[in-house]
Amino acid sequence: MNRPVSHGPEDGVRENGFPSPEEIMRQLQLILRSSSFQGSRRCQQFLEYACEKALEGDTGALKERAIAVQVFGRRPETTLGDDTIVRVGAREVRKRLAQFYVSPEGLSAPVHINLPPGSYVPEFSCPLEYKAATLHEEVAEEPGSVAAEISPKSRRSRLGIWVALSAILAIGALAIVTRTTGRSDPKLEAFRLFWGPVFNSPDPLLIGVSHPIVYQPSHRIAMLNAQRLGPAPFPMQREIQLPPEEINGSDMVPVPNQFVGFGDMVAANETTQMLARRGQKVHVALASSLNFADLRGSNTYLIGSLTNHWTMELSQNWPFQFGWTDRRDAAIRDTSSPTARQWIVASNGDGVTPEDYSLICRVRDSPTGGLLIVAAGLKQFGTEAAGRIIADPDAFGAILQKLPPGWQDRNLQIVVHVRVIGNSPARPELTAWRVW
Repeated sequence: MNRPVSHGPEDGVRENGFPSPEEIMRQLQLILRSSSFQGSRRCQQFLEYACEKALEGDTGALKERAIAVQVFGRRPETTLGDDTIVRVGAREVRKRLAQFYVSPEGLSAPVHINLPPGSYVPEFSCPLEYKAATLHEEVAEEPGSVAAEISPKSRRSRLGIWVALSAILAIGALAIVTRTTGRSDPKLEAFRLFWGPVFNSPDPLLIGVSHPIVYQPSHRIAMLNAQRLGPAPFPMQREIQLPPEEINGSDMVPVPNQFVGFGDMVAANETTQMLARRGQKVHVALASSLNFADLRGSNTYLIGSLTNHWTMELSQNWPFQFGWTDRRDAAIRDTSSPTARQWIVASNGDGVTPEDYSLICRVRDSPTGGLLIVAAGLKQFGTEAAGRIIADPDAFGAILQKLPPGWQDRNLQIVVHVRVIGNSPARPELTAWRVW
């Protein structure tokens, strides 16, 4: 008794026991914010797009090519026989819907949203209300029976039976989907274990971002440079082209606590979006503006290494630590190793490098008294890559699966290697870890 769309004469009013568009949209938002869909932005976008188009009656927008273009960003001329992204995405949405409807929240949901196999048009129903109404009608039609004679207790009992049956059917659907996909999503479970204390806390996550000191040319140098190069609409975007003898140390003016590196910004943004999809809040601040009283008792996420003084302060007793080599190259050192191994990114003066290393930490017994998470690279590329992967359930879950059992109950540090291609970081690769 499902149907693709539910249009009635009045919004918010059920027609023949089917959910109204308002009820469907409310249920959709609950599903998108649920743990079953948390962390998969593409599945959220797929389901939201499908439901909105179905409610609009625009089933033409629910063809494979239209979804490939509108949801997955494919070009209209893409050969979909070779590109299965829509079919794979639909299977993932079906699996996550099955997971949701066997959860406590899903079992009591008044509206069911289903994506039938072989179709991209969602179906909407009110299973509990429909079953209760059907029971009422069946009893009323029996010879000598009167619907009014059904006691409230009896109705509740029969409704309870249908709730149990719905749960069994949902579990069966989950088993079928799991069998189809070949896995029960252990990566997602590992991701939840890593972020669990944050997900379960009612308080905002405190994010402390690096605070690099940026040097700007003095007014004198800016004027000399303008005279040498001529007028320009954006003079601050021009390199200084003056002889070395015309510049001295006082011409480089330090500007603290006003700038954030691009990699740090990306890392903060990725985690903020990931938590926002769960309805959780964050508080973002420059680490230089935070004192220890701000950190005490809070779940804290520190972004950046050598330019974040709280990362450097709190990591002094950790196995993996940030530091400098004798040549003043940035390094991650393994202080617990007899060989004192380290990972280095050599500096060539302009910040460009073909690779980077990142350190991801999760410390349960931090001096702050709360969970402490760190994502930091030796350069901005590593910080960006660490910040992206730590908010990606699939990619980060795959790394966490390689760790020894029980890591979630201990302190953890992970070193990852990052290739830099075209001034952008590639997906990190696990290099080393410490659990203590």
